[in-house]
Amino acid sequence: MKKRYPEILFLLLISAVVYLPHIGNLTYYKDDWYYIYDGLIGGAKIFHEMFRIDRPARGFFFELYFSLFGATPLLWHLGAFLWRGLSAVGALWLFNILWKENRRFNFIAALLFAIYPGYFWWISAIEYQPMIASLALQVFSIMFTLKALDLQNGVKKAAYMTGSILTGWSYIALVDYAIGMEAFRFLAVYLMVNRDSQSVFWSRLFIAFKAWAWTVVIPLGVVIWRVFFFTNERKATDIGGQLSVFLANPVATTIDWLFQIYNSLLNLSVLAWIDQFPAFVQVMRLRDTAIGLALAVIAVLFVVFAERQIKASAESKDRDGNPLQVTNEALMVGGLGMILGVLPVIMANRTVNISGFSHYGLPASIAAAVFMAAVVELISIQRVRVTILYVLIAFSVLSHFGIATNAVMEETALQNFWRQVSWRLPALRPGTTVVIHYPLPGMGDGGFALMEAANMIYFPEPTNEVPVHYPVSGLTLNNENLPGILDGTQVVETGYRSHTYTLDYSNVLVLSQPMLNSCVHVIYGEHPLISEYDPLDVSLVASQSKIETVIVDAEPVTPPEYIFGREAERGWCNYFQAADLAAQVGDWERVTALGDEAEALSLSPDDRVEWLPFLKAYAMTGNAEMLKQLAKRVIGEKSIRLQACAMFSDIEQPLNDDVRDVIATSYCKGSD
Repeated sequence: MKKRYPEILFLLLISAVVYLPHIGNLTYYKDDWYYIYDGLIGGAKIFHEMFRIDRPARGFFFELYFSLFGATPLLWHLGAFLWRGLSAVGALWLFNILWKENRRFNFIAALLFAIYPGYFWWISAIEYQPMIASLALQVFSIMFTLKALDLQNGVKKAAYMTGSILTGWSYIALVDYAIGMEAFRFLAVYLMVNRDSQSVFWSRLFIAFKAWAWTVVIPLGVVIWRVFFFTNERKATDIGGQLSVFLANPVATTIDWLFQIYNSLLNLSVLAWIDQFPAFVQVMRLRDTAIGLALAVIAVLFVVFAERQIKASAESKDRDGNPLQVTNEALMVGGLGMILGVLPVIMANRTVNISGFSHYGLPASIAAAVFMAAVVELISIQRVRVTILYVLIAFSVLSHFGIATNAVMEETALQNFWRQVSWRLPALRPGTTVVIHYPLPGMGDGGFALMEAANMIYFPEPTNEVPVHYPVSGLTLNNENLPGILDGTQVVETGYRSHTYTLDYSNVLVLSQPMLNSCVHVIYGEHPLISEYDPLDVSLVASQSKIETVIVDAEPVTPPEYIFGREAERGWCNYFQAADLAAQVGDWERVTALGDEAEALSLSPDDRVEWLPFLKAYAMTGNAEMLKQLAKRVIGEKSIRLQACAMFSDIEQPLNDDVRDVIATSYCKGSD
């Protein structure tokens, strides 16, 4: 790596521009929540239970990480960035061994690898930490192999060989489907040992096999351990189980594999650099778009400076190797590396895409980067070549910034949701199943509504039990869960990896935030709070919601700041949640006092249905004037007016004449 420090510096600077702008705001994303909650409740040893069924090495990995970082999200994200930086530096070192006299190409290939946009899940720094660690170990393992071949000294050579084997076993132990990248190792060895060979292909192949042979202990050792010594309890990662699919119908399966290889290669190469851009950038606000564009310009300028530095270097003058030979070799190594790299994924009946299953392509991203760098080099017109390169880099920066921006928006919405829940629900009874409608499409973790967030707030005390049992379970309000909720009789004991929970459909509490500007609504009783922005499903399940699951006389909880963020300045939702809680216990004087205070501060809801608790309180306390004033704000929406009229009609205590007149003329007129 002599005199390569400028390239390393620029690689790290550009990586920082790509991955660090939102690092202080990123917290837990999707399944990160159950990793952290299980660790908090069960202790660091829980991760052995989590991964004993399929990838036990991750148990040790997470035990160490959790012992060091705990539940602090920033540390996990910094850890992921460090692994990413290490993998980029390792790739540059690897390429400089392969193509010694081609510093510019090596830098560009390493850069495209460092900012590869086809990997989506870097924002989930907890669940996917072993994936990015495995990638760095994979790169260094291959680089150590090439370094060992490049040395004659027995001690140094043995040290590099040992390092190659140990890092090789480690990266595959963490990510088993990465074993396909052993083919990339062989291809790199082939190029290195046959650099100046004029022999026929079969002779060169034999020479490569001889040089590579000692590295066979890496994949062979892993396969022997998996087949003969380890009992796999998960079908998705069981070699025999996956091959049985092929044996049951070899022709159809082979055809399907070919199609999936084609789709995976397309996603790994071309689409990785194009499709992320519209999916994540076009939905951003103007301010975020401007910041993203500024970051893209900064990254491109760094590349320009790096290229000039390389060009001006005395070491590279008049020593640019054979660019055409390098391009052809990179096309071969990159193309075959991608095909063989994704083959274990395809044979496990999985596929690579750039969103939900982008992690399946992460090991092969180094091959994809080499391939794309070579494709760019094929363009003969320099101005066009440089323009396309800079466009690819800019697209990558914008894609990553868009991914992080949207993740922060979702995580912030989640923090806001559960903070409001903590204001409204002082405590929850164990055994409750919360049914949740979040304000953003796809928010949460699919069908289980991020039940860990509720448990972190209401049941944070460690038990050290294995597996962890969740006191509160959760469901997302969707078509899949709707029939069970409406039936309301099932009690299902279930779990996943290191935790168990009880889905009690007879004991649900429905929580809905219809839109981002709405408050969280606790749906219950004969007159549920149904917003005009709520989906129909909320109305359908409202009658199933049990308000008695809320413990109203408990000391209010305070969600931990490092997870749920700082509490924002008091706004409308603070008053609404406090008023809705007071209304639940019939403290109408408290509700009217909160309403008067909010009115004095000129606070009002964006979702007008949130006036309903205040309307009932003013009716109960005889404040006809406020009822009349508020009527102007709510009766324009028919659904709210009908809810208000029904609510007033069911009030059992006598109301004064002025209140009855306002109700009759402003809220219930024409309701029949």
